[in-house]
Amino acid sequence: MRSSVVTRYQLGLVFQAAAVAPALAAASPHGTWEFAMKSLDVCCSDIYFNYATTSGIFMWEIIMAELFSASEAAAIAEVSLETIRTALEKKSVAPSFKRKTGKTVRYEFSVGDVLLMKVLVEFPFALSKEDKQSLAKILSRGNRTATRWSREGADLVYRSGDIQVSVECKAFRQKVARNLSAFRWGRRRIVSKPDVLGGEPVFRGTRIPLQQVAALFRKDVPEKEIVEDFPALSSRDLAYARLFSRLSERPGRPRKKLALRRGLNA
Repeated sequence: MRSSVVTRYQLGLVFQAAAVAPALAAASPHGTWEFAMKSLDVCCSDIYFNYATTSGIFMWEIIMAELFSASEAAAIAEVSLETIRTALEKKSVAPSFKRKTGKTVRYEFSVGDVLLMKVLVEFPFALSKEDKQSLAKILSRGNRTATRWSREGADLVYRSGDIQVSVECKAFRQKVARNLSAFRWGRRRIVSKPDVLGGEPVFRGTRIPLQQVAALFRKDVPEKEIVEDFPALSSRDLAYARLFSRLSERPGRPRKKLALRRGLNA
């Protein structure tokens, strides 16, 4: 039997580490992968572990959690930072991670937390605390079901007796995914060097300040005009500049709302 471990960081770094899987399995008093996984999870609580078995080959995927500040989460979800702060104060949401520095507590949001905030803000009616907790388990923690809620494909489904309500989430998942892609691109694309504009953040290989382009988006300058002024910037560069412009400005809510389908269970 061959064994291997595949480690993949969400930002795209992929590499293989050999001989780890057999050692983990052998170290288990029960000789099971479940036990080894739980043991390692105790030591590394901020890493999520999944494994699958195919033709006798054990693959163990270790995905490092990608975390965002409150302002970054707001920009990616396209909700106001004040909305997130209010939700934290009222304890209506509980981000996956938090760090305490002195007396200050800083919350960090996972990708699932960002999607959860997007869905909660766009929900067409008030949700109970129990419903919010159930949605958090599904969207943030990855559960398939939680009390009366379940995930079916990209959508959420609420069932109570003969009543069934489907919440279409595909558009919001796509929006968050696009903004995440732009955010990750910007992390690699923006650089700061002392000999280029005194260290002001610029697009790599250019002398174009990020703040200058972001300011144009804040002023609602048409993207076509921005492209004409900065032909060296790609569409991905502009997508990040647009996202960055929301980091210091309340972005408001998009026009499209959640679509609901109501029906009776058979």
